[in-house]
Amino acid sequence: MSKGWQEFAPYLKAQARGPSNLGELEPGFSEDAMSLILRGVASSAQIAGFLLVGRARTESFRELAAYARAMRNFSQELEQPPGPSVVTVAGSFDGKVRTFNVGVAASLVAAAAGGRVLMLGGEDVPPKFGRTAFDTLRALGLSIPSTLEETEASLCERGFAVTSPKQYLPELHDLLQLRREMVRRTALNVVEKMISPIPGSPLMVGITHRPFLETVSKALMELGVERALVYQAVEGSDEAVLDGNSSLVLVHDGTRKEFKVDPESLGLSRATRSHVPWNGPEDETSRLLGALDGEEGPVRDLILYNAALRLWMADDEVPLEGHLENVRSAMEFGLGSGLLSEPVPAIR
Repeated sequence: MSKGWQEFAPYLKAQARGPSNLGELEPGFSEDAMSLILRGVASSAQIAGFLLVGRARTESFRELAAYARAMRNFSQELEQPPGPSVVTVAGSFDGKVRTFNVGVAASLVAAAAGGRVLMLGGEDVPPKFGRTAFDTLRALGLSIPSTLEETEASLCERGFAVTSPKQYLPELHDLLQLRREMVRRTALNVVEKMISPIPGSPLMVGITHRPFLETVSKALMELGVERALVYQAVEGSDEAVLDGNSSLVLVHDGTRKEFKVDPESLGLSRATRSHVPWNGPEDETSRLLGALDGEEGPVRDLILYNAALRLWMADDEVPLEGHLENVRSAMEFGLGSGLLSEPVPAIR
């Protein structure tokens, strides 16, 4: 048991009040609670109780922002390389179990078109323990940076990298076993998507349930994030859905704007789960490689759309349609698939 459990006791008492008294915790109080959790002061029982009660009553956007603010204070930082802004993309750290993974390919194509993309994720994260960006990268034959220095080198030389809290936020990574034992999702599954190891990086955050469009976007505004895109994604993944019905929320300079994208207006076909069925990892890899090599169809359209969104988040002076033309050209010249054959950048 943690020796400092008594220090955390007031926070658990405030969180675990009777049903008639449950309510939002003050932001500063919430931030202090998360800081104590990450410092290892609270015991496992206290952490589980605090997070599960919060899940049961549903945390407010102010509380989520406070938790994220605490995590920011512990996060190690990556240096922004020269050139275009790095866009940080975060989906479900616990992966996907029944649908296709497209986000990695979209990020590679965005990098090939001149952008810079940092994907955040995890491995063996509960409750789904699904297939993550790391699994897709390995299936495509790419090595994964194992240190922050390698991540920086990959961003600088390739324009693309993937990292996890194991590298930039070990205090959060150390809670994995406890998260497995809690079984259910908690605020940690939301907040881990909301911070980037690159300060000021535009954020793209995929969520599963529509109510989180408002909650997460407001939390990002509360954090002072200047530019972010929160969007509905199948299984909360890192790729936006191309169905014409799913909403996106743009956070920009203290404002929020919800909108939808009509695929036909971009010259793309609608692509839903029925168009991209999950038939196993080998089929997924084959179809991703085919799309990168020029094979037309819903997988290619999803890659184009999500790559264009990544470029647009870094540069809104060019409309989404313009970025789409850039990524289309990159794919036609085989630049996206060309990244698959490049060696892992050497550390400088």
